[in-house]
Amino acid sequence: MEAYNTSIYPVFEADQVLSQKELNFLVSHLEEQDRITRKNLIGLGIVCGLDLSFSIKNNINSVTISCGTAVTSLGFQINFKETTFTQYHDLELSDQFLKPDYIREPYLDAIFKHASKYEAIKNCFELLTADVSDVDVKPIPANFFTDKLVILLLEVTLIDQKNCVTTNCDDKGKRIEFTIRPLVIPINEVTAVLTKVYQLPELYSKVTFPRYNVPYKNIITATNVLDGFRKVYKDSFLTELSDSIASVYNDFKEVLSEVSNLNILEDCKNTISATVDNYKGSVNLQYVWDWIADIVATQNEIIDFKKINPSFCCVDEGLFPFHVVLGGDTTGKSIFRTPFIKTLNGSNEENAKLKELNLLFEKLVLILTSFEIPNQNVIKVTPSSLGTIPLSEKAIPFYYNSILDLNKKWSPQLTAKKENNTILSYHSTIPSYTNKPEVKEPLLFDIEPYNFFRIEGHIGMNYKKAINDLSLIKNSYALPFKITALNAVDFVNKEVDILKFDGRWDDLETDYDLARKRVYNITEFVIKWMDLRKNTLDENNIITIENINNFKNILSQLKNLLTNDLKEFLPNYKSFYDIFKNLNHVFLFHRWCIQLFNPNLSTIAEDLIDRLDDINELFLEDPFTVIYEEAYLRWQKTYKDLFFSTFLKKHPGIEHKAGVTKGGTFVLVYIDTSIFKASNPPLIYTNLLAAVTNYKDSIPIDGNIKDELISSVKFDDYKSQIKTKPKGLAIDKCKAESDNIKNDLLEIAKYNLEANYTVQMSDYILENIKGVLQYEVGSTVEKNPFQQIIIADFYLPYVCCSEGNTLEVKIEVKEPLTISLEQSKYCQTDAKEYEVKIKGKAGGIFTGTGKEAIIQKSDKYYLKPNHASIATPKLYDLQYEIDEELSNTIEFEIVSPNELQWSISRDANEPNVIKFINDTTNDTHEYEFDFGDNSDMITTNENTVEHTFEFDNNRQFTITIKQLGEVCENIQTITVSPLARIGDFNKNDFNTNDFNTNK
Repeated sequence: MEAYNTSIYPVFEADQVLSQKELNFLVSHLEEQDRITRKNLIGLGIVCGLDLSFSIKNNINSVTISCGTAVTSLGFQINFKETTFTQYHDLELSDQFLKPDYIREPYLDAIFKHASKYEAIKNCFELLTADVSDVDVKPIPANFFTDKLVILLLEVTLIDQKNCVTTNCDDKGKRIEFTIRPLVIPINEVTAVLTKVYQLPELYSKVTFPRYNVPYKNIITATNVLDGFRKVYKDSFLTELSDSIASVYNDFKEVLSEVSNLNILEDCKNTISATVDNYKGSVNLQYVWDWIADIVATQNEIIDFKKINPSFCCVDEGLFPFHVVLGGDTTGKSIFRTPFIKTLNGSNEENAKLKELNLLFEKLVLILTSFEIPNQNVIKVTPSSLGTIPLSEKAIPFYYNSILDLNKKWSPQLTAKKENNTILSYHSTIPSYTNKPEVKEPLLFDIEPYNFFRIEGHIGMNYKKAINDLSLIKNSYALPFKITALNAVDFVNKEVDILKFDGRWDDLETDYDLARKRVYNITEFVIKWMDLRKNTLDENNIITIENINNFKNILSQLKNLLTNDLKEFLPNYKSFYDIFKNLNHVFLFHRWCIQLFNPNLSTIAEDLIDRLDDINELFLEDPFTVIYEEAYLRWQKTYKDLFFSTFLKKHPGIEHKAGVTKGGTFVLVYIDTSIFKASNPPLIYTNLLAAVTNYKDSIPIDGNIKDELISSVKFDDYKSQIKTKPKGLAIDKCKAESDNIKNDLLEIAKYNLEANYTVQMSDYILENIKGVLQYEVGSTVEKNPFQQIIIADFYLPYVCCSEGNTLEVKIEVKEPLTISLEQSKYCQTDAKEYEVKIKGKAGGIFTGTGKEAIIQKSDKYYLKPNHASIATPKLYDLQYEIDEELSNTIEFEIVSPNELQWSISRDANEPNVIKFINDTTNDTHEYEFDFGDNSDMITTNENTVEHTFEFDNNRQFTITIKQLGEVCENIQTITVSPLARIGDFNKNDFNTNDFNTNK
């Protein structure tokens, strides 16, 4: 800054006579440099301390000014030690300060030209300590400081030092005295020139964001899950958020750049509500929660700026040249207190902060106005951070549509360094976002700096596909978290299809296999025994051939019901049992008929009865009931872990943050009511039961006798461990009564809790009591449009569930029903049988153009290529269906044998050399030649082959030519004779070459 007087100061030499002017120039220059250093390089105002404290003790009013330092706008430093004042007196400021005579000292004009503004407080009050005695001293009265301010005045007085007597005045020069006076001045228009109002730095309260499902509630259904996200757009919360944003914006808007759309921040509630209304009925409700969380985080990031303090580069010396304002006796007066204002470097820092603040406000506007869920979702995992760090240091989510603009404002600090192309995002692969591979594919690079993974794009996706896609990403990039998936449906009073269980019951599997094989062996033996003797049995009127054939058919179908996999058998056990029981009755009736119509039992009749007894013993042992009930009891303890409500009770600390922490468990929540067991058994069971029942009813025995026979045989006394549910009117009465009891208990609990606990604690305890009282005997089916899709996600900060727990089963995608053939082409003359492999349950039916060529043997299916139904060479298709589930469609081709086109010629000079010529043009097949003369066979793809034969003793040879690489065995035989023209009888044509002609 330019000096007050000049930039010239004197340089003295030895023995130089110094003038008053030269000495004063030097002193003035040095003093001026001190003040310039303070105010222009450091700052001005109250640096520290100088705080006021008011008290009343023993009816004595006092004010204490703490020790501190201040710098006036002229650069004078005020140092003050702590002092307590209990008195005051009236003070009139000296004219030597207000109107000093410095005509002979013009260099003092830079200082005293500001003194005149203190005329406004010429008459004021000065605070005094208790030890001052003066006739004018008064104690500080009550309410003395009302509507007044305390200032520290640095009174700079120019004093004339002349010593005048009667006849002589010695000129002793002048001096400047500095006196620090604690003054009390009124607040009015006159004193306003000295009491500038300064804005207080606001200490805003941050907006707090709610936690999901706190206070804890028992979440069961999909509606419950989605309702948990609705609390963030309640009117009270949105009003609080909007008011906070408006308050901060209005405080800062004078220092912000003029951006046209910032005024949306003055009332953003309508903007938020409009977006909420668009999405609150969709499956993307979770992303609305995340979006509002981003708004809150950005608002809190702005609040962390507090107040941008003013700073100067060029100081206005007239602001407070000889004083600083300490404040008053009320909080409101503190706005008059002189702040500390930084200069120079502080100004640059504030400008940088101001730019950062502008970007944050612009970012908040973009977040408010650009929320949109992309139409085509692809699951992506993006490294990010979780914790107390600001939103600017986290990855950009996927639910915004102005990504390139948002990227420039997301992190003001990175934007200032032109490094915003390093910000990770779901959208980092879009054009013009970045050219850095570590940003486009961050999972390929070091993930140590990150403690969190954002997982996005799966909401609204079919849960099987989502689980499969996310598992593929997790495994492909070796990501350190676990995945589990849970069903958000009510399972009370519903039976979950045991086919959904993917675990192992090795002991039960063994027992089932033994029982099944026993049925196989005995029924197979009985069928063969009757089949071999059916004519004899029929001729002796023991049993007709028609009945034997019926037995064979029923027993064969019965075996098919006993699937290889126990898990496939269990869901249809009850239907199987009905068939099993009715078959028992059928055999009892036949046994009775045989004995009735054959009083003198022949040997073969006795043997037949023994065979029927063998079958009956299978029924009486009833091993499948024991296996079924044991499996069912185990399943009842297991299947509940498939549901979100069960998981939540075990892990109530789940959080939603749109991802998962490193080393945590990512929880996907979906809806799938198809897991519950179908009310009707599969058609194959229904048809067989109807056939057996009709057959049983058609046996010509009196009804009373049938009843006696049925009651005469009792199954083993096996008491079921499975509790049955009440039916009809009883269940309605029970439900009504249980609801009444439960409501009464809850009312009593609520009354007592409200008297002893907080509202939050009362809600928490009540929810736990409700969970204990979940003995509902009936339930309704929740209608939800979001079937079989992901509706929400949560995470646990730890790896959940040990190996082998059924929770891991849920993330596996069930293999679809598939069929396959080892090859796709077959020759129409092929008499072999080729297995059609089925992944899924047996006992279904085949459809398609090739279905008639499928034969069944036991529980396997085979394709016969030479079947008459597929004799025409062409493409055929097959599809398999069971329990209304369709397999994939496979195609196979039937081809016919080709006729080979090889001809021969004899060498004119060497009659023993025969040349074989392929008449098929552009043939690239390989051929195998067996010349029939015990020579080695050859394989070649040449179109001409020569061979020398030994035609001794008129010997002839049969040559076999086999085409390789085709489905059918295409073979041509040619006979060659000595000294004879070679015939080609294997060809379809008829010409002279068919006859041998001797040369």
